[in-house]
Amino acid sequence: MRVSLRTLSGATLLALLLIPSGADAQTIPSPFRFLEAKKEVGPVLGYMNAGTGRFAYGPNGGMVVGGRFGIELAGPLSFETVATYISGSRDIVNPGRDEGERKAGEADVGIGTLDARIKFSLTGDRAWHNVAPFIVFGGGMALDLAGTDPVEEDLEPADRFDFGSSFFGTLGVGNRWFISDQFGVRADAVFSLWRLSTPPGFSDPERDFLNVEEGEWISGLTFSLAGVWRW
Repeated sequence: MRVSLRTLSGATLLALLLIPSGADAQTIPSPFRFLEAKKEVGPVLGYMNAGTGRFAYGPNGGMVVGGRFGIELAGPLSFETVATYISGSRDIVNPGRDEGERKAGEADVGIGTLDARIKFSLTGDRAWHNVAPFIVFGGGMALDLAGTDPVEEDLEPADRFDFGSSFFGTLGVGNRWFISDQFGVRADAVFSLWRLSTPPGFSDPERDFLNVEEGEWISGLTFSLAGVWRW
């Protein structure tokens, strides 16, 4: 039986159209994936390094432990609260002594912080290759939980440093690595500010301290790791 060239060409063309090409059959996975969960919580562990001020009586930082809770808002924005306890030490300074001999000892430091932050995710509400870098900023309170050290009782009341309470401002960057939809790990580097009030004794005109301010703003830097549980 003889088949015309036109019929054969038409059948060949139809067969080629029905067979999927390699490009059509191959699926290229996206490096991005949406983060479905809207809430997260986790423990925080880190270390803070802080300035001690002009007279070196301020807390120098220390180990940081605490917890974090966050909730996604819209797009790249989320809200979170962070509560931490900072355990460290500070110098006890006697302003009545000569320079170089003013350190009278050391005191334990226990400072609690509670602040609210806004987090801006650089990948929006998605993760890129399971990572999501971010910028975070906020503010709250820092409170002295340690009280007066017995060594300080040898100082005049006007010479004793008392951290008391202070505004606590934060600005930082970080990254989240997602192990699964529910679990991940987070790293933060956070710059912070708090205020040290100057004991009245340091302003005594009989002492040789010039231009003593009532207080000074001191910066700190905290590096921390945290677990992330999302739901």
